[in-house]
Amino acid sequence: MPFSLIASRKITRSTEDQPDIATRPKRIAGRARFDPDSRRTSNASLLCMLALPACLIGGSSAHAETSLLITDVGIVDVEAGTVSAGQSVLIRDGMIAEVGAVIAAPGEDVTRYDADGQYLIPGLWDSHVHIFSSPTEPDSALPLYLMNGVTGIRDMGAMWPIADQQSLQSQIAAGDVLGPRLILSGAWVDAAPGSWPGMFLADTPDQARAVVARIAAEGWAAVKTYSMLDEPTYLALAEAAHAQGLPLVGHIPERVALGTAIDARQDGMEHFGRIPMACSTAEAQMLDDLRGAVSEGADRAHIFAIMAARNRIVLETWDEALCHDVLARMAASGMHVSPTLVVADFYIGARPAPDAPRMRMIPADVREAWTRPDFRLDAMTDEVRELANETIALSRRTFLMAYRAGVPILASTDASFANPYLFHGFSLLDELDLYVAIGLTPREALYTATVAPSRFFGLADQDGAIAPGRRADLVLLDANPLESLAPLRRPQAVIVAGRLLDRAALDKMESDLLMNGE
Repeated sequence: MPFSLIASRKITRSTEDQPDIATRPKRIAGRARFDPDSRRTSNASLLCMLALPACLIGGSSAHAETSLLITDVGIVDVEAGTVSAGQSVLIRDGMIAEVGAVIAAPGEDVTRYDADGQYLIPGLWDSHVHIFSSPTEPDSALPLYLMNGVTGIRDMGAMWPIADQQSLQSQIAAGDVLGPRLILSGAWVDAAPGSWPGMFLADTPDQARAVVARIAAEGWAAVKTYSMLDEPTYLALAEAAHAQGLPLVGHIPERVALGTAIDARQDGMEHFGRIPMACSTAEAQMLDDLRGAVSEGADRAHIFAIMAARNRIVLETWDEALCHDVLARMAASGMHVSPTLVVADFYIGARPAPDAPRMRMIPADVREAWTRPDFRLDAMTDEVRELANETIALSRRTFLMAYRAGVPILASTDASFANPYLFHGFSLLDELDLYVAIGLTPREALYTATVAPSRFFGLADQDGAIAPGRRADLVLLDANPLESLAPLRRPQAVIVAGRLLDRAALDKMESDLLMNGE
């Protein structure tokens, strides 16, 4: 659940626990990596060999139109919470060239789209996904994101080699494959033996520094810290990441206090469970209990039991005044949080019906894998199940406090074929709806998926504004999203790097996915 299992659900798995949908790697030079001999070709090549949606919509037709003119549109300023009606937007070569009530005729070669009073918002971002957990996952993931208005994603940990990830990233950037903008932040670092395939491994400060040097040399966008690092190794990792000019993001390790991570200048925190724990007057004792068990060589079952017990302890010792102090420190530090609150649905069995469209768009072998026993559910004790509703309620209360305290939020889901019932594209809209149900306004929720991510990632051509000089990643809606997020469920058009996907094109993506999911 949110306090313990979501923060720790990937710790030290035995090989028999690893999902069949992922290719099993070999350990090579201190890192869990793919064995290249286990594949006949690279994952990037598989995208086109299998002729699934990502390649069917790729090729020359995936390049941005030279010019696109959108007329009679209401431009939504998500930051200001205003709408400017009756505007036109001229896009050239994938970038917004001009915005105004009247735009001079740009020439005969322009594609024209009469929005007829529709609303234009920046494209959405999902700031925590995993699209590389199987060799063909992007074939489904990329169109699922675009169908749902998600034009940017940050991948936070992969089972593909970095060269193959970068190849797909380059193909998307060049327009050879149609998909959302892709940021590769999945250089995850954990203690041996590692929690997932593909991890960098570090058990000492020297190893942490060496790993960061490799991460920088390989061209990753960030260093991702993981659950089982000890404190000295974690601190060395943080120092080395900052020395390399790389953001430090990821889990707060289970033996490290949230305050220590703030002091270490961790830039981004993945998942939310460690924040309610830091609001507990017993946080230090909970950390010491786990440190002692690990130092004594406790087995995995004992470690899981210690972590599962944290839910009850947090519920009994959560302190509102302490929480205000913790959240004030977080806000002052600028640490961004990717909450992935929607993950809790998996633990309480809130799942779509088997015949729901989002289920039918997932490959049949993945759907079948999702029905098998799962080590994360197996790790839940009776007490954790009994406390589930209270745990979730406190997590959501703390989330609203965090937002109101000024802690920056990045809308995020943990969507992956390796994470059952967390859906590429659809789950981001679920997450945003959850933010509104908790107490954010539609505008505030939209901000976490538009303005906040692009600024946190430091993108030179995106800042959540619809203005000249910005990349043309946009979504057209038939109603005002500042009043309700419901229009996000059926975009009238999506523009990705200047390429217009009208409703007919989006419907074609959906029908192709449904056909391939049979």
